[in-house]
Amino acid sequence: MNKKDHSKICIMIVPYTKKVKKIVIPHWLPKAMVLFIVTFFIVLGLNLTYQENLKRQYKDKTLMISVLEEEGIEKDQELANLTFQMKELQKTANDQLQQKMNQVEMKLTDIENLQKKLEEMAGIQAVAQGGGGSKEIQLKAIDPLEGMEVLNEVLVNKEIELEQFIKTLENQFEYLESVPNFMPTAGRQTSNFGNRRSPFSRRIEFHQGIDIANARGTDIVSAGKGIVLFSGYNGGYGQTVIIDHGNEYRTLYAHHSRLLVEAGEEVEKGQVIGKMGSTGRSTGSHLHFEIHHKGKPINPLDLLQ
Repeated sequence: MNKKDHSKICIMIVPYTKKVKKIVIPHWLPKAMVLFIVTFFIVLGLNLTYQENLKRQYKDKTLMISVLEEEGIEKDQELANLTFQMKELQKTANDQLQQKMNQVEMKLTDIENLQKKLEEMAGIQAVAQGGGGSKEIQLKAIDPLEGMEVLNEVLVNKEIELEQFIKTLENQFEYLESVPNFMPTAGRQTSNFGNRRSPFSRRIEFHQGIDIANARGTDIVSAGKGIVLFSGYNGGYGQTVIIDHGNEYRTLYAHHSRLLVEAGEEVEKGQVIGKMGSTGRSTGSHLHFEIHHKGKPINPLDLLQ
């Protein structure tokens, strides 16, 4: 057999009755078929694996999409609930804020009414409104934080206004305390302010004050708050007290039987400063009382209450 015969495979078919058939197959064909079959199954396996991977990924993606959709629905519902709750909270806050504003406005009105009464009592003009008075406060459809800012602004302005009012009121009361308009003693008025006939010379002379008669030892009080300028014996006035009340007011109290204050002492309105007597040029127990304004004597009855 030659070399060519070794490169081929010979298959003989022997039938019972027919002639023997001979099929010659190349030597490489079985190997090629085996290789093809192996390759086919490998490719088939890889294809099946790839398809399984695709199916698994598809299922995973589908599941993920489902989860995300469910989460999205839940988030949408949660967002809707939060939005509803926020609206309810804002409505409640606005209602409460408006209620507080109404209460504040009522209080501000009460305060301003009290201010007016105090202004009338103290005799002062109304304090200029600083924009924080009883102006109407409207908070419809307003953000609660913005509403709180409005309320805070109103209260701050009112606080500033009240501080100015209290300062003005204190100054006015201080002034009223210093005005010598308090009756300095009890008794019967025996001489008026102005021209009169002198009880000593019987001539007409100017009387710079008023005379109030009463029993010896009757209390004499300061007609206003001030500082004692003089306390001692003063010629025809006898035992005398002179008080400086500020605002260019001075008062003189003469003919004491006893002095109870000293020069430089601060006295309050209505404070006892001495006892009635008849020292100096006097015809009996009485108080000679003078008020001087801007260095000139004025009628005490124009001030005394």
